[in-house]
Amino acid sequence: MHKRKRKIFTTDFILYIAKCLLGVMVTCTLYVLIPRHQLSWSVISVVLAFSPFEKDSRKVAYDRMKANVIGSGIGLLVFILHFPGIYLPMILGAFFTILVTAALNILSTIRSALAAVIIVLFYEEHNATFQFALERAICVCIGCLVALLLTLLFDVLFYRYKRRGYIRKAKVMRKHYLHHRNAEG
Repeated sequence: MHKRKRKIFTTDFILYIAKCLLGVMVTCTLYVLIPRHQLSWSVISVVLAFSPFEKDSRKVAYDRMKANVIGSGIGLLVFILHFPGIYLPMILGAFFTILVTAALNILSTIRSALAAVIIVLFYEEHNATFQFALERAICVCIGCLVALLLTLLFDVLFYRYKRRGYIRKAKVMRKHYLHHRNAEG
């Protein structure tokens, strides 16, 4: 029995690579242009928001954006409650993030939400202020926004290409259906 070879470089995968590269370029450019802020966290957020599967990329981008906002919000809340040390806040942040994403039925995006919690709660001693935690939360959301805009842009740019493929498939299926129907009748 022959094993079917999986195509690696499909159109969806090439578009995924292009979105990731563009997302990294945009967020790195923001980081260089605005060096006073922690926009390096946006780079992580942007690549976590993309999906390599084009058919659900818009839904995944929306869901991961929601997850990042939830994770950032929970991270800020845990930061405000000011638990001692670094381990307890991260454990509590992860726990509450898992509970909220489960309650909202978006467990498929839990990794993005957990990454956002860790980004917001992660700090060096000289950056252990609410201002820095808020800034990291905003940077996570900026990365998600860049990912969402790129996803929508790619949808618009490649919609015509996809539509042509769908029309071609529909014509082949119709021809096949008509052939079988004529053969039967």
